[in-house]
Amino acid sequence: MKSILSTCAQDFKRLLTNALFWVLTATLAVIVLVVDLALPKEVALESAQLLTLNAPADVAFGVPAESEAALRDAVRQGDAIGFLFGEDGLTIVNPGYSEKSLNVYVLELMREGFVPVQTESLDASAKEIPFNLRFTPVFICFEALMTGFILGGALMLAEKQDGTVKALRISPLGAHRYILAKTLLFSLIGTLYATLICLPTVGGSIDWGAFLLLSFCGTAVFTMIGLAYTTPFRDMSSWFFSMVVLLSVNMLPTISYTSPAFTPFWMRLIPSYPILMAYRAAMFGGSIDWGYTVVAIAAWAAISYLLALWFVSKRHLRGARV
Repeated sequence: MKSILSTCAQDFKRLLTNALFWVLTATLAVIVLVVDLALPKEVALESAQLLTLNAPADVAFGVPAESEAALRDAVRQGDAIGFLFGEDGLTIVNPGYSEKSLNVYVLELMREGFVPVQTESLDASAKEIPFNLRFTPVFICFEALMTGFILGGALMLAEKQDGTVKALRISPLGAHRYILAKTLLFSLIGTLYATLICLPTVGGSIDWGAFLLLSFCGTAVFTMIGLAYTTPFRDMSSWFFSMVVLLSVNMLPTISYTSPAFTPFWMRLIPSYPILMAYRAAMFGGSIDWGYTVVAIAAWAAISYLLALWFVSKRHLRGARV
């Protein structure tokens, strides 16, 4: 443990002289300023997908749902509103909209003669998200949590360029503790960055247990992926441009975040997907699918560690003990 902490301290000192570290830190400040000062808190209501069930023949709005279960599932997954027509009137099924937003629909329906009208929120803990805060989980996931991927790779390249890697190969550190040291350091930095973005924007009324756990584990996964990915490269230019492609693929879950109705199976296999979706619930209220989230993050942690161990021991620290 002492050798791991010593390596963390040495890597942190090296970070302070790395330009990318200061660029990412400045980016963090810019994100906070943009969210707090540049983006409006409210915009005109966007049109949600309207689903109906058992609608009378004279109802001209909405798309008929296959069943009540299908309607509720669609509402639960994303930006959709369900209208259940029954003997007792109409029930508006929503994912957790504010009373102000629901009143708009109720008043419009009352003008059409659909009375009485009731509302049903599928997630009582969910709350309407101000416009300027909607993408805060995205900023955190793809800025704060990527520090290990980017800075870890930058440190590996620096070790090759200044010859430090030769000393590491004959040191008693080994590939296992080398990976743990960098993962621990960047997981702490990533968690700190995530907190520094969240506090000035969203505030302190969030699920901090889930938020900090997601931040630490998410940064750890991306750090180990970054270590494995960077190992074959020898110069910054080729590594940086290819890294952009990989990070672009990792950002695809943003599509499902903004349009939850589009969530194909392969999207759930991207490591950022469970973290991003759980972030939204942790920061703005709502239920986290802990079963899927824990299994997905644990699986990616195991895969990324094995990949990092193989690449680091075979390429970066070849000849060193594991």
